[in-house]
Amino acid sequence: MKHQREEYDWLNDPFDEKKIAEEQEQAKMSGCSRMGLLVAIIGVIVILCIFCFVSCSALTLGA
Repeated sequence: MKHQREEYDWLNDPFDEKKIAEEQEQAKMSGCSRMGLLVAIIGVIVILCIFCFVSCSALTLGA
């Protein structure tokens, strides 16, 4: 019975603190960018609603 030795992958070191810190920072940034995008979309929707309300009010005042 042959015993195969597993080779260690130095590029994908699961115990590399530097790499873990970088991955955590990237995850944090992606969460922040997702939150920023959500806030921007909500802001655009609110501005569109206000614009429509003002436009409708102006049309009813002119009639």
